[in-house]
Amino acid sequence: MWFKQAQLFQLTNAMRYSPMDLCEKLGKLEYEECLPSMPYGSGWISPVDEEGAPLVQSINGYMMICLQIEEKILPPIVIRQELTKKIKKIEESENRKVGLKEKYALKDEITATLLPRAFSKLTKIYAYIDTKNHWLILGTANTKKTEQFISAFKKTFGDNIDSFRIKKLSAVMTSWLKNQSYSSFFSIEKSCVLQDANHEGRVIRCHNQDLFANSIQLLIKDGCEIKQLALNWQDRIDFVLLDDLSVQSIKFKDEIIEQVKEMEAGTKQQQFNTDFLIMTETLDGLFKDLLNSFAEQPAKMGDNVVSMTKRFGS
Repeated sequence: MWFKQAQLFQLTNAMRYSPMDLCEKLGKLEYEECLPSMPYGSGWISPVDEEGAPLVQSINGYMMICLQIEEKILPPIVIRQELTKKIKKIEESENRKVGLKEKYALKDEITATLLPRAFSKLTKIYAYIDTKNHWLILGTANTKKTEQFISAFKKTFGDNIDSFRIKKLSAVMTSWLKNQSYSSFFSIEKSCVLQDANHEGRVIRCHNQDLFANSIQLLIKDGCEIKQLALNWQDRIDFVLLDDLSVQSIKFKDEIIEQVKEMEAGTKQQQFNTDFLIMTETLDGLFKDLLNSFAEQPAKMGDNVVSMTKRFGS
């Protein structure tokens, strides 16, 4: 359940949510096993893998929810093989060529026949609502999973997801390296991804490098901008910041892990509550410092800002 990736969204009014209200709404779209003839299905499940656990886990103003995606695994090569055999049989038995339109119809027919025999792949997407800050924190940065979750969230709650207005992160992160001046909340680690602003295909990935070295500075002078930057936040979290404010490769430091061990949770529910409380309180501090560093309040016409709608805003 510990997030290794995260995205931050702003809700219209997170205070209107209560655990009981969430459970009621989630229950209307609770996960059910996908029908044999359907290629895809989704629904809400409990974040805790325990019999009878509620659909919402709530602690200290944070409410965790979980969307389960079921996708049928039907490799394209299997469909192509069956289609080839079907076409060959028709052409030999009826002494005619199979047209393009008929091929498409046959492909759909074969897919429908094979689906009930296909294996299912289950994927869980966790997120939590922060009622104190009116945030939705999504535990993935994957575009497809994000689209799936946001679609299900809006269908369930009918809520809008507002945008933050943030500075152009690539420009700010590049300035941090160029001028060796940046927020005291963070320290710069030894990995980054640079992209030439004038040639998008020119991408340089740096690992275990001194990012203040002359070689990196020359790339910046040559027009490259930072697209991803490895950072440390207050000696508590290592992570990679992307230029859309999403974070990846989250690694909680030993100090955080020790806090979990000291609480000596017994049951699955107690362990979940311990992990959930410490993770959310830690990420709360990280995101506040990220917004303090990158948010524009208020944005003015002509400012170098971008709207962080994540392509999913209202």
